[in-house]
Amino acid sequence: MSEDLPPLPPPLPAAGEVPPGGDGGAGTPWERRDQLGFVPALVETTGQVLLHPTDFFRRMPVSGGLGAPVLYALIVGYLGIVVQAVYQAVLNVGLGSALRGFGERSPLGPLGPVLQGGAGLVVQIVLGPIFLLMGLFIGAGIYHLILMVMGQAKQAFEATLRVVSYGHAASVVMLLPFCGGLVAALWWLVIGIIGLSEAHGIGRGSAAVAILAPIVLACCCCGLGLLLIFGGIAGVASHLPR
Repeated sequence: MSEDLPPLPPPLPAAGEVPPGGDGGAGTPWERRDQLGFVPALVETTGQVLLHPTDFFRRMPVSGGLGAPVLYALIVGYLGIVVQAVYQAVLNVGLGSALRGFGERSPLGPLGPVLQGGAGLVVQIVLGPIFLLMGLFIGAGIYHLILMVMGQAKQAFEATLRVVSYGHAASVVMLLPFCGGLVAALWWLVIGIIGLSEAHGIGRGSAAVAILAPIVLACCCCGLGLLLIFGGIAGVASHLPR
């Protein structure tokens, strides 16, 4: 009497193989912060994104809710905003003191640079989270739209937003004085390209186009605007009496 054999399990992936955009059975440390703890999960996630972005985004779930990645972006991104605001306020005070040495006087006297720097600091601290949240969704929307136009959006919008959110790990580089903002921007470009490539399972070249196209377009628009301005000034100057 024959017995029904149980179905065979699916074949195991090769060693080190993780499906593109899958979680690899691991997920992200930040989304396991209930088990790891808030601070350890934050530090581990940031370290993985900065130092091992390919492995991180290869294991990152492309779905599961936006709350966790957006919260991560707000925490780390806000830290970068506050640090940069403090550096800028200190720089304003220093420049104000230097200008006073050259005879430049502020209407507010010696407190002028301090009050101006402090006002900018307060504005960035209060409005920083709002601008950060807006930039997060607008930026992810632009990248995803470009991927859709290219036919390379293999996953839903959530996957792109997750990449942009966790890419804010580069904001911690803003802790470096003077050059922190530039280094963070360049580091973000690398992270964004790797993240989109792994999350959507596409080539690095296609991901680079999606990340760099808005920058190139913005530069072209600025260049065209400057040409129009200088052309207008030259046209007006040519009609002035000599």
